[in-house]
Amino acid sequence: MAEKIVEMVTFLPPEIRVFFLSMVPITELRVAVPLGLALGIDPVTNYLYCVAGNLVPVLPILLFLNPVLKFMSRFPPLGRLIGRILKSAEEKRRKYEKFETAALVAFVAVPAPGTGAWTGSLLAFLSRMAVPRAFLAVSAGVLIAGLVVTLLSLGAIQLLARNLVYGLVFLAVILVLWFLLGRKRKQ
Repeated sequence: MAEKIVEMVTFLPPEIRVFFLSMVPITELRVAVPLGLALGIDPVTNYLYCVAGNLVPVLPILLFLNPVLKFMSRFPPLGRLIGRILKSAEEKRRKYEKFETAALVAFVAVPAPGTGAWTGSLLAFLSRMAVPRAFLAVSAGVLIAGLVVTLLSLGAIQLLARNLVYGLVFLAVILVLWFLLGRKRKQ
């Protein structure tokens, strides 16, 4: 099956392939950026196509998730489940209101499994963030994630690790940020 899908898209230019691959919830930038570089796309062009593709589903999710959930709630088992999820999200939202925009940017910016534009858009919806603010926060996170994945794919992190001084400074900055963010959550 996978081979047939690959055969179906090989006629497309590599830029269009990574653009579409960036839209897929599981792969997003984590797969599309390294693939584009492996296909020989210039890093800047690759970054732009992948980020653009990753941003395509954000606005539809933010705008249409509510009507979809309302429709699904008409069915009793789904309605109860959706009600519990929304109630839980509302209770947690109050704790994180001060940091919600920055936290959303940071969440989307980390190129790890379970993070990204799709999940960030869902979190923005669940926290009832205004659509323009949510779109800007998710977009900022996608721009950062695209840069991180591009740098990782190009080996910039390996270069940083080779130079011990820069590596230690980088580690110290990460630890300070982790400590500061942890303190703010406890307050």
